[in-house]
Amino acid sequence: MAPCGRPWEVSGRVLTSDSFLASHSKSIRGPTLSTASLTRLPKAERTRRQILASAERRFAAAGFEKTRLDDVADDIGMVGSAILYHFPDKRALYGAVRDDLTAALLGAIEEAIAKPAPPRERLVELVRAATRTIAARPTIAAIVLREAMSDQPDIGARSEPILDRVVELFEEGARSGGIRPVHADPYLFFTSIAGAILYTVAVLPAVLDERRDGPPADGSAHRLEREAVAIARRLLGLREPQPG
Repeated sequence: MAPCGRPWEVSGRVLTSDSFLASHSKSIRGPTLSTASLTRLPKAERTRRQILASAERRFAAAGFEKTRLDDVADDIGMVGSAILYHFPDKRALYGAVRDDLTAALLGAIEEAIAKPAPPRERLVELVRAATRTIAARPTIAAIVLREAMSDQPDIGARSEPILDRVVELFEEGARSGGIRPVHADPYLFFTSIAGAILYTVAVLPAVLDERRDGPPADGSAHRLEREAVAIARRLLGLREPQPG
């Protein structure tokens, strides 16, 4: 695995993978916690969720090694030692954040594919749901890419439930003749779609910021969803739906 600090050049500026993701950190949004929903929770659970939200933003922007518990605590008006009442150490906190992200993404996917439909349609809806969820919560993309560029031993295990859904639908669709994929390997389909979504959400904005003046155009999340679905359909050998 390539070290996380491997440098490359963007628009004449030398960056490492850490500094490149950090350059995009200002636009990384974590989960939104409404005051109304928090006030209905017991105090301990309310505090736990606030810690997780702060930690998610911090881990996405700075990575595991550079994130300090004191920084997470400062965001929500606590002292760092108070976090240890809810999580025994930083590794446990990171694991809880990753479990929360996986649950959010898997929940959206399960809901999208629960409706009775041919495998090809459920695969397309899976891609649509995953894209929509990651675009709305870009911390998912930033944290997953940071793990991929490091020596995290559990990144594969955390992705398995989602990969299992893709492989199951892909193979069912191929057996029934409902899809005629460009390549028969479902894992290649998964990595192609996942790579496009994660790169576009976590990395591409930083690249474009180097080249454009002014803020990004509106509707980028909708465009990403549309393009991800179009890529999926092409890889699955499906025709584009006719308008009207």
